[in-house]
Amino acid sequence: MQLADKHEGTTTKAFAGLRVLDFSTTIAGPHCARMLADMGAEVIKIETDGGETMRTRPPLRKGCSTAFGQLNVGKKSVVLDLKSEDGKEAVRRLAATSDILVENFRPGVMHRLRLDYDRLRTVNPRLIYCSISGYGQTGPSAELPAYAPVIHAASGYDMAHLAYQPGRNRPDYCGIYHADVVTGTYGFGAIASALYQRTVTGLGQHIDVSMLESMLSLTLTELQSAQFAVKPPPRPMFGPTETASGYVMITVASEKTFQGLMGVIGHPEWISDPRFATYAARRENWAEVMDGVEAWSRELTTDACLAALAGC
Repeated sequence: MQLADKHEGTTTKAFAGLRVLDFSTTIAGPHCARMLADMGAEVIKIETDGGETMRTRPPLRKGCSTAFGQLNVGKKSVVLDLKSEDGKEAVRRLAATSDILVENFRPGVMHRLRLDYDRLRTVNPRLIYCSISGYGQTGPSAELPAYAPVIHAASGYDMAHLAYQPGRNRPDYCGIYHADVVTGTYGFGAIASALYQRTVTGLGQHIDVSMLESMLSLTLTELQSAQFAVKPPPRPMFGPTETASGYVMITVASEKTFQGLMGVIGHPEWISDPRFATYAARRENWAEVMDGVEAWSRELTTDACLAALAGC
């Protein structure tokens, strides 16, 4: 259901009037440029005559990739041969009237095509040029190919996630591409910041967004553990709680939530029990807390649990 918004005219299409050149492929870059299109920018997707990879990737409907459609809805499309002088000249003409360029080629590709930031800013000093890559534009790993599953592994995310799965020793298979979406979103945020800075300086800039660094931002506790010893609780603090018909997710995020939960499961005396009365004590005895919660939840259906927990 879409809710009426009396302020819609001033809260949507914030980037109307901006032009974006989207050279990106696969997921991270197209996701970033799709967000710019959603905000009202004119996004022109630049492709070769064969089209970018995602055009043929499943799921398909009537021979067309619906994933490609989701990532590129709202964009215009132009076919150019970037290796030809005519193609390069067309890009330079487009860049002269554009505000933003998004690309996620391997570092060095746009330089070899003579379409890198240093060259295009001579055509348009106000151009904001966003480069998305696996490991950043410089450094020993810069030119390595990178896809989300590889970055999940290289960043330590896969092993960090595995540590929260009791009794398991093999990382998960990958079907949800966190690195692409997170990196694309960071790129969008960086572009928005650069647009604001341009109102002050009058100049564009080159933005370097790496998938590896983006994924590291997700491993909050692990970054602390890499610097000093952090004792884990006896059971992961957040995880599925079994019911008679499935699972619910219970998150105890405050004293009020804990106190309400203890009342619901029939153990109000645990609120003042020294084992659970403070966050530090609960963390040390978390397995006992959740064993008590699951003794209650296993007797109820998922719907009944959710209804009972609604007031916590």
